Amino acid sequence: MERIRKSVSMRELALTGISAVLAVVCGGRICLLLRGQGSVYTMGIFPMALLFGLYCLWKGALFLENVFFPVFVRAFLAAGFAALQVMGLVFGHPGICGVWEAVLWILCFTPLTFAGQNMLFFLAKRTVGEDAAKVQSAGAAETVAGERIAGVLHRKGSFWGAFALIFGGFCIPFATYYPAIMAYDVIPQLDQIRASGLTTHHPLIHTLMLKGCLETGELLSFLPNADRAGLAMYALIQMAVVAACFAYVYCFLCRRGVSKWLCYAFVLCAAFFPTHGMLAVSITKDTIYAALTMVFTVFGYELAVGEEDPGKGWFVRYGILTVLLLLFRNNSVYAWIVYVAVVAFAGRRRPLFLKKICAFHGAVFLLYLCVNGLMVQAVSATSDTYAREMLSVPAQQIARAVQYHEEELTQEDRAALAAVWGENLPEYVPAIADRSKRDIPGDRETLRLFLKEWVSLGLRYPGDYLQAFLLKNKGMWDLTDVTYLNDVYSYAKGYLQITYPSDQQPYMEALAPGYVRHQKLQPLQSFYRYFAAADELWRYCPPVALVMQPAFTGYLLLFYCLCCIGLKKPMLLLPAVYLLALAGTLLLGPCVLTRYVYPLMLSTAALALLLFGRGTVGHRGCS
Repeated sequence: MERIRKSVSMRELALTGISAVLAVVCGGRICLLLRGQGSVYTMGIFPMALLFGLYCLWKGALFLENVFFPVFVRAFLAAGFAALQVMGLVFGHPGICGVWEAVLWILCFTPLTFAGQNMLFFLAKRTVGEDAAKVQSAGAAETVAGERIAGVLHRKGSFWGAFALIFGGFCIPFATYYPAIMAYDVIPQLDQIRASGLTTHHPLIHTLMLKGCLETGELLSFLPNADRAGLAMYALIQMAVVAACFAYVYCFLCRRGVSKWLCYAFVLCAAFFPTHGMLAVSITKDTIYAALTMVFTVFGYELAVGEEDPGKGWFVRYGILTVLLLLFRNNSVYAWIVYVAVVAFAGRRRPLFLKKICAFHGAVFLLYLCVNGLMVQAVSATSDTYAREMLSVPAQQIARAVQYHEEELTQEDRAALAAVWGENLPEYVPAIADRSKRDIPGDRETLRLFLKEWVSLGLRYPGDYLQAFLLKNKGMWDLTDVTYLNDVYSYAKGYLQITYPSDQQPYMEALAPGYVRHQKLQPLQSFYRYFAAADELWRYCPPVALVMQPAFTGYLLLFYCLCCIGLKKPMLLLPAVYLLALAGTLLLGPCVLTRYVYPLMLSTAALALLLFGRGTVGHRGCS
C-alpha cells in the first residue's frame, strides 16, 4: 500500500514517534500486569489493534485532514473508543490499576486510535469514491456499448444455486446434531406445547411452528420415532428459510454491483462458517428472526436508494416480510416504529411519496395486529409478557446499589425492597439481569414502589447506576469482553449457548421422550464445539475472534453510519435506523448473547458490503 502522505515535517515525525512510543510502553505495561495475574488479554485482539495503530502512525494517518469530519469530532470519537476499551480492561480485571493510571492509558492510546480511525475513514472515502467513478464511467460507456455494460452493472446472481449451496452446507451440522440442537430456551416452549398451555412470552408464531412440526411427526406412523421426526422437520424448515434469506441477499448484492468475489465469499461463509450452520439447526426463535432482519435491511436499502415507485409486487413482498419480522420478535415493534417515523421524516419533502409510504406502513401494522390477534384467539394463548421483562436495567441498577451500599440503606429503603423482592434482597450478577428481576411481581402498586425506590437510589448512587448499565452491556462495547461467553448462564456457557441444564435432563425427556441426539459423528461434534463451547479455539485467532465479538458488530454499524454522514449520503442511513433501534432494545434487555446480536451481525455485514463492496448506491438522495 502506497504512503498516504508524501512528505512529513520534523514536527509531525516527532509527534508520530512520541505517540508510538507511549502506546508501546502502555501496551507492554498492560501485558506485564495481565501476565502477573495469570491472564492473557483476550483473543489477541489487543495486540492486533496495537499493531494496526502503529502501522497507521507509520503511514502518516495521524495528520490526515480530509477524512469526513473536523479534527475535534474525530478526536472525540477516538478518545471515546479508547476510554471504552480501557474501561473494559479495568472492569474485566479488577484491581489491575488505579484510576489515574487508567486515565493515563486512555491519553496514551488516543493518538493511536485517532490514527487508526483516520485510516479507516480515508480508506472508506477512497473506496466509495472509486465506486462512484466506476458507476459514472460505466454510465458513459453504456451509451456506446449498450446492453453489454448494463449486464455487468445489473447482473443477477443465481438464487437457486446459492440456495442449494447454503442449504447443503447446513446439512453438515444437521447430520452432526440430528435431529436438531436443543438449546435451553426451547424447554419452556416445549412445556407450553406439552403441558402448561400456549402463551405469548415467546413469539407465538415460532411456538406454533414447533408445535405443528411435532404434531406432523406424530402423524408419520411409518417413522420409528415421532419426536425426532418432528424436530428434524422443524430443523429442515428453518434451514430452508435461512438459506432462502441468504440467497435473496446474495442476489441483491449482485444486482447492486458488489464485487463478485465478495458475493461468492458471502455465500461460502453463509454455507460453511460454523456459526451460521449451528444456529440454522438450533431450535431457537432468534435464527429465523435474524435472517428476516437481514432481508428487511436490504429492502430498506432499496427503499432508500431505489426508484420512487418500486411497484406493487415489491410492496407486497415488503409487506409480508414486515409482518413476519414483527411476529418473530415481540419487542421488534418498538424498533420498527422508530424506523417508520424516520422514513416518514425523510420523505416529508415529497408529499405523494410520504402519503403512500405512511398509508402502506399503517396497513402493514394493522395486518400484523390482525394476524397476531387471530393466532392468539385461535389457540387460546394467554398473555405472558411480564412487566418485569422491561425492568432489566433498573433492576440491575438497584441490585448493584444494594449490594455495594447495603449498610447505608434506610428503613424506608428496606421496606420498599421487601415489598418488591420479599425477604431476600435482589441478587446482583453484573452480566445478566434475570436474577435481579426474577422475583418482581407485575402489579401496579409493586411497580410504583419499584419506580420510587429506583429514583431514590439513583439520586444517591449515580456512579453505581452507570456501572450497572455498562457491565450488563459489556459485550456491546468492549472488543475483548468474555462475559457473554462465561458469566451469563452457568449451565449454558459458550458462544452459542447450545446446551441446557443437566438437572433438567429428566424434564426434557418427559417433554420430548423420543429426543436423543445421536453420537455417531463425534469428530464433527468436536469440531463444532470449538465454535460453541466456552473454550473456543477461534478465540486465539485474532481476526476471526474480532468479527465474532458482539461489540465489533456495534462498532461496524456505527462506522457505517458515520461514513454515510461523512459521504453526505443521508438516505443510506435509513436501513440502519431499524438496526440502531434494535440495538437500543438489546441495551435495555437482560444480557448480551450472540443469538440476540445475530440479527445485527447479519444485517450490518450486508450494509457494509453494499457501501464498501464496490456497489452502486443509487441516485435518489445520494448525490
